[in-house]
Amino acid sequence: MNGVLNLLKPPGMTSHDAVAFVRRVTGIKRVGHTGTLDPAAAGVLPICIGHATRLVEYLQAGTKEYLAEATFGYETDTLDAVGEVISEGAAAHVTLETVRAANDAFRGTIQQMPPLYSAIKKEGQKLYELARAGADANDLDIQTREVTITRLTVNHFWEATPNSPPRALLGIECSGGTYIRSLVRDIGRALGCGATMTFLVRTRSGSFTLNEAVPLEQIAQDAAGVMLPLLEVLTWCAGQVVINDEAAENLMHGRQVQASISKLVGYQQDPIKSKQRLTQAVYHNKTNPQRVLFLNKAATIAALADPVSPNDTTWYKAEKVFNLGLNE
Repeated sequence: MNGVLNLLKPPGMTSHDAVAFVRRVTGIKRVGHTGTLDPAAAGVLPICIGHATRLVEYLQAGTKEYLAEATFGYETDTLDAVGEVISEGAAAHVTLETVRAANDAFRGTIQQMPPLYSAIKKEGQKLYELARAGADANDLDIQTREVTITRLTVNHFWEATPNSPPRALLGIECSGGTYIRSLVRDIGRALGCGATMTFLVRTRSGSFTLNEAVPLEQIAQDAAGVMLPLLEVLTWCAGQVVINDEAAENLMHGRQVQASISKLVGYQQDPIKSKQRLTQAVYHNKTNPQRVLFLNKAATIAALADPVSPNDTTWYKAEKVFNLGLNE
């Protein structure tokens, strides 16, 4: 069994739990996810099985989309609703207009401080483990990381009432590695009142979307039937797909191949049933548009190949080769 499950992770389940669940129901040990999703969050969590685990680095490089609720007026130690309140601030001044204005500073490429309660490792230990042992963020010298926010909108805003603080539903598209909890925290601090993420759903991860995500019960019943085949997912990792028996064979044996870039425009043959889906997938995951997937006509050999030189797209060398004819 080789492919990817677009798992619909429920709230309360860790990404590690999701991997363990897939191992248990499929009986396959070689399983991995393509990007951690917070335990309290729900949504898209692609799970790679078998040879598809070799594609994790490509699949997790795609952009992500989220719907997040920001509740203003307080901040917790975990930056979400399950944590302990560590600060409070008056939020009567927070309106739709002030939130939109604050969001302007967080679009584009920014430096972000990850949460203390996260799986990032510091001297071999995960930060959340150190936090639970009593470590303070100031003592750990957590480094900022560069992330990119390509879309940040206010999809809905709820004004403050006597019984509840103001809230905003944020629509976010961002690079992998972005912490939505940190983004909400920083928006709240920019508004001078604090904010906590009180709801999060990931609606897209690369080319995997929420409307196609599969619940745990369906995976338990028929994992093979709902799994995306390896060949389909392979096409999502390249800028072009080329059918060429000789090139595929040479790449499989470690030889470089020559191909004119003018011949790589478009698809010489579409081995995938849904070309519309293929086009969408390439758009979301094309972190390296020069990468080419070479296939033989029988679709038994697949080679992801990059140009030998970034400035010369004439010769290609294989980065990963898959023998699709073997049922390993």
